[in-house]
Amino acid sequence: GPVAEGYNWKVYEACATAMNISGDAVEECIENNKVDFSFGAFYSTVVLPGLATDKPYLLGRLIWLTASYVKRLPSEESVNTLLECTAKALKPGTAAPVMIGAMKGVYALVAELESPEEQQVLHKSMELIIPSLFDLAGNMDGDLLMLCLDSLRVCVPVRSDIVALEADKVNKFLVELFVKHASDTFIVSQVNEVLMTLAEIPECRGSIQSTVVPVLLQILRTPAATSPKKQSEEDEEDMRSEVMDLLTVFIRKTPPPLPDVYINEVFPAVMSFTIGAVKDSTAILQSGGECIRACLAQGFPQVAVLNLNGITGLEYTLQLIGKMLDPEVSEYGALYAGRLVSSLIKFAGTSLNINDILQAVLNKLTKCESPTIQQSMLVVFIKLFNHDLEGSMSFLQSIATPNGDNGLAFVLKTWCEIQELFSGEYETKVAVIALTKFLPLFLASDSPLASIMVSDDEMALEGGRITRSSKQQQEPAMVPITVKIFKILVQEFSNILEEKEAELHGGDLSDEDDDDEDEEEEQLVSIAQLAHFLGDDDDEDDDTKDDPLHEVDLHSHLQQFLTQLSTHGSYNQLCQALNDNERKVLSSVQVAGS
Repeated sequence: GPVAEGYNWKVYEACATAMNISGDAVEECIENNKVDFSFGAFYSTVVLPGLATDKPYLLGRLIWLTASYVKRLPSEESVNTLLECTAKALKPGTAAPVMIGAMKGVYALVAELESPEEQQVLHKSMELIIPSLFDLAGNMDGDLLMLCLDSLRVCVPVRSDIVALEADKVNKFLVELFVKHASDTFIVSQVNEVLMTLAEIPECRGSIQSTVVPVLLQILRTPAATSPKKQSEEDEEDMRSEVMDLLTVFIRKTPPPLPDVYINEVFPAVMSFTIGAVKDSTAILQSGGECIRACLAQGFPQVAVLNLNGITGLEYTLQLIGKMLDPEVSEYGALYAGRLVSSLIKFAGTSLNINDILQAVLNKLTKCESPTIQQSMLVVFIKLFNHDLEGSMSFLQSIATPNGDNGLAFVLKTWCEIQELFSGEYETKVAVIALTKFLPLFLASDSPLASIMVSDDEMALEGGRITRSSKQQQEPAMVPITVKIFKILVQEFSNILEEKEAELHGGDLSDEDDDDEDEEEEQLVSIAQLAHFLGDDDDEDDDTKDDPLHEVDLHSHLQQFLTQLSTHGSYNQLCQALNDNERKVLSSVQVAGS
């Protein structure tokens, strides 16, 4: 019934809490007419009277609740009432429970009203809400500050013009927050999220370069012992990583040519700091490596002509890669080196002699044990194969591993043995496409490479290392590389078919045809396939988005390749090496000999 004098406000707060916690379930029930519940009646009898109370816990909870159900409010007037209450609750001096409810309410409003058309209703009130959130953030810390910053992050895109008008003031305030809370990685991370949102707004970029970047550079250049709010070595490392991550986003969001501050100041500072930390911190290696890649992507011509005490920007980059690939450096350094080498090859092309670096990549590959790192090294060569197969093969055949093995033979052997453990849709795709180039080449020639023998054991991942099934014999089963590549391509085609099947059945990856007798083998297969479904950061990589191979439909590419292969004289011989499951996959392509 209506709220009256003497009512127990705690009951109403409990009611609102229950509605909030079970929001999705309530929505589903209302949507499917499973309950006889009128939100309009609930609003007029419980919410509206409650919004006029002086009970902070009830008021805060009701603002959050109403915002979460904004699409079910009965009238435009009720939406305006909610927005007025929210804006009023974000004033200094408001009781904490009300303020918290309002900040959560703001977040809920933007989340619920997703489209620009729906968000029109928020435009006017954002003129009060956004400045209020900035004011509050200056006097908060801990969880409250994090909540406030999170609300700000989602509000800014709704009315970016409000922030753009005050860009200098806003950026100065945020960078001061960054320095003030430098030892709190959670808050620094939230401040960064807001700054990254501002970097999306063209009118804010100039201000970021003049007010934020100089402070970040100062932090990078400051000796560790005197840096702000230093608590421990770990905090220091985290903060420097955050600084470089932020600079990376700023650079990526800036259209070329890059402003001087990024080329003449940020690039050398990040390079110097990263080179100095190569042996100490993989976090710094990752953040520094990504920042250098951003500079190459957005300003390669500028980096190429940059002169740093007689050393060009590209020579400096090669120095960093060389140090990352040093045998003394953690193998995880090689993970970021691989990406940096790929970027350098993409933007520099043949204008740069990178033979020494490719030799270093090969040497590091011989020492790596983690398949993730091996993949990163291999992808450097795989991209080269896709770009210029003959030239890349000739180069690798002309160099050797530290043990004296032929470079090309070693790369091919290692690649084929771990291909099933590749992760990331893009890198898996470029690898499979390259294999479809190699197989016809090997089948058509008398190349000694065609006689390379490769392990055909199924691999598994244990603690980041590759292991073989304990059920298999001590000596691995060896097959010619042509057979191995064929089996890999059939397996990749099988994975694609499974993914398509899973999409049709709502993501259920179970295979009813699996043989339950060999549980361990089943687990191994699923572990290998997990890599394909888990994906990898590289799929979000800005530097690969414009690669034409991204557009290749791997399903039709493999289907066409396997169909053409079925007319080859060696096809039946290749098929004899397949197991029953692999034959079933081929039969789905409806090719001869399967």
